[in-house]
Amino acid sequence: MHFYLFAEGFAQAVRTIILVYLILTFVFTVYSVARMFYYEHIGNDVKGGRARVKELSANGRYIQMPVYSMQEMAEDKHKRDVRLMYFPADEPRDKRFAMVLPGGGYAHVCLKEEGYPVAAELNKMGINAFVLDYRAGRDCAPFAPMEDLGAALRIIQDNPEKFDVTFDNYALVGFSAGGNLAGIFASHKFGYMDYQLPKPGAIILGYPWTCVNDFLHHPYWNIWIGLLGVWLSNRGSYYMFGLRHIRKGRQLLDVQNYIEEDYPKTFMYSGSWDVLVPASRHADVFDAALTEKGVKHVYEKYFGLPHGIGLGKRTKASGWLSKAVDFWLENK
Repeated sequence: MHFYLFAEGFAQAVRTIILVYLILTFVFTVYSVARMFYYEHIGNDVKGGRARVKELSANGRYIQMPVYSMQEMAEDKHKRDVRLMYFPADEPRDKRFAMVLPGGGYAHVCLKEEGYPVAAELNKMGINAFVLDYRAGRDCAPFAPMEDLGAALRIIQDNPEKFDVTFDNYALVGFSAGGNLAGIFASHKFGYMDYQLPKPGAIILGYPWTCVNDFLHHPYWNIWIGLLGVWLSNRGSYYMFGLRHIRKGRQLLDVQNYIEEDYPKTFMYSGSWDVLVPASRHADVFDAALTEKGVKHVYEKYFGLPHGIGLGKRTKASGWLSKAVDFWLENK
């Protein structure tokens, strides 16, 4: 009996090595994804977000409204589900507000995990908050989420007596694909300038999807995680730009392409064990681009944390939003 790896020939040895690699990396990937769902469960305060909606609704203070007019929705059925939700703080610090943009890879919008709980937490800090349910999935179109955000902000701007907020130093708070949306909207192109809106005072990003995540451009040691990254990147580009323009779409969604010296100050956090939007290929790259342009920013990277943890409660990231708000409001 032979116990040596190459006893049955070089070709058989290579096949054995590849098979062992595929099995071990697959097991590691399954474990990583399961671990991500566990941390999502403990990190997102879904119950707190739901409770805040009920509390505001009971007091007649919760506002939910369509972003587009009846005529606009009749002309384009994909705009019918775009909604704006208002979470007024009980004791607001002032009239500034934050717009919360949940993630979902432009395939859906994670309102329950990254929308309502974040708005509720901001309310506890005395911050008025809005949550946007923008177009995603089959309702999406080229830069449709940016158009939805622009239209929602125009509603707020045109109704100061209804919301009692000011556009002075407002913030965009985005997660994953919502971070991509916030990052592009805060730039000169496809952003606030197209809608004659003031520049955001700050953007606050959680594990943002910011750059081209192509397997050939950013090789992975784990092929299964690489395939997850390729799928996620192409899925968002597919829904927004269609099958024929996936590659061009990925490039158009590369936030680093839009950073200028006057880019809003940025607070960003990510986890080192993010298998869907790896920090090394997204947040790290975005951090380097901000540094190169001299943009004031803070980047916190938490060892061992995965994707989709939102508020990050009961994790190493707990309290990150409070730090981000302090960074946003400092010297203002």
